Amino acid sequence: MKAKPTVFFRPIEGSAPLSIHWYPGPFGDAKEAASGNGVFWCSPNGEILAVQFDDVHEDRDDQSLVCNKNLRIELTVRKGKAKFKVVHGKDQAA
Repeated sequence: MKAKPTVFFRPIEGSAPLSIHWYPGPFGDAKEAASGNGVFWCSPNGEILAVQFDDVHEDRDDQSLVCNKNLRIELTVRKGKAKFKVVHGKDQAA
């Protein structure tokens, strides 16, 4: 993954999609997250390029986007500020 990802979050009336890009697009076809709350893009070798959460609340939100059995993105939003953590393979809870 690129060292410094870019987060896009521009809520209107309290919520909006939120995307995190590790690389500039275009990315091709998105894959639906196993968790059902967004999509993700990855390279042919499986490296994550970007993710998008479908609906994130501006005031307070906690979500996990499960891309596959080896990758999860944990998102926390407080007062419009987003923080995230990338969780790989064995670090994931069952």
